[in-house]
Amino acid sequence: MISIWKNRINQLLTQLQSIGVTSEMDFLEKKKTEVINIIMLLSIPLIGYFIILNLIQERFGLFFLNIGVISIAIIILVFHKFHLLLAGRLFISFGFIIFYSLEALLYRNGTENFFYFNLIITLIFYSNKKLIYAMAILNCLIYIGIKIALNSNFYFDTVPKGRVIFNASWAICSSAIALLFFKYQQAAYSYKIEQQNIELEKSNKTKEKFFSIIAHDLRTPIAQLKSAMDLVNKNYISKEEFNSLSIGLTKQIEEVQESLDDLLIWSQHQLQGIQNRPKYIDVKIAIDTILAPILPQSNAKKIKLNNLTDDMQIWIDPDQFKLVIRNLVTNAIKFSYPNSSIEIASTCSNNKVIITITDHGIGISEDVLAKLFTNSFYTSKGTAHEKGTGIGLQLCKEFLEKSNASINVTSKLGKGTSFFITFPMHE
Repeated sequence: MISIWKNRINQLLTQLQSIGVTSEMDFLEKKKTEVINIIMLLSIPLIGYFIILNLIQERFGLFFLNIGVISIAIIILVFHKFHLLLAGRLFISFGFIIFYSLEALLYRNGTENFFYFNLIITLIFYSNKKLIYAMAILNCLIYIGIKIALNSNFYFDTVPKGRVIFNASWAICSSAIALLFFKYQQAAYSYKIEQQNIELEKSNKTKEKFFSIIAHDLRTPIAQLKSAMDLVNKNYISKEEFNSLSIGLTKQIEEVQESLDDLLIWSQHQLQGIQNRPKYIDVKIAIDTILAPILPQSNAKKIKLNNLTDDMQIWIDPDQFKLVIRNLVTNAIKFSYPNSSIEIASTCSNNKVIITITDHGIGISEDVLAKLFTNSFYTSKGTAHEKGTGIGLQLCKEFLEKSNASINVTSKLGKGTSFFITFPMHE
């Protein structure tokens, strides 16, 4: 029970701290808004205490001034709620200038010290240089004017010395909270930028490696095709001999085309992000449609594709489903022995559909299994020396994660591999 209440209190505090904060805001803007929220939320109960105290002590002028200060704190939170951030910060500056000036001049209660906090708000939380200069000069001039007035004999009423010490202490504490919080968030922001730079460097290296693989794979069939065409054009070989060479060239070009298809999808994902448009699709019908253009590839190795899935529906983006199944089946063909079979089966459990793609090929070692779904672009030759880029499985994983689906794999060397893809049945 205690832990439940503790979690609820933490959630409430997080919500209050994040008033007006949105995911579209940049990091620093979020932190500026959060620190103002924290200081306003801490101020409200303290000012509320002094409102009651001044009412009891019949200091009605100070009572109404405190009402004005607490109203400012509440209105600022309301402005943040409606994303009027600049209006809220201006309201802090001008509101505190008015009410704390009056309190300091009329009651000599030490609230002129809050001009330190007001100055910090001005310097840190505004972006417009002209506004910063204007507000900073205004705060300094009014603070100096108050100090001059406090040295005169004029006063309306006074408060106990303890109240003056408390107000001065709270002004310093508020300023310290703003500065420390912002300092730590600046450090966190620097760390975040550093991590992003590291990720960017990794991403650039990954792209360089991937494009070098693509360039190498493109160069070989193009060079062979050019050599074969030169032989024909110079009459070194007959057209019949060229036709026999073209069978191998066609196979290589098909492999390159498959790699380029994956490259196109991957580059679109890098530029635009994964576009997820899920809907209900029939598993058996969809897989039959996907397998149809793959049959020539499996027939060339005399591999039988068996669609053993049941008539059931899943909630998935059809294009992403097609990419995942196509990649996994073509991979299974690549690493299967001739005259074997590949089974695509399905099971249903706990509102999830698990599609299993099983081949009876060369299998995968444990070291290689650890690299399959990473950006290492690990690849190896198939049973008929087929090539690949290694990007297909990484794309499968990324697309499935966007669709609340998952992928796992088991394998035994020399016996085959099974991929298990778990899809949601419902939205």
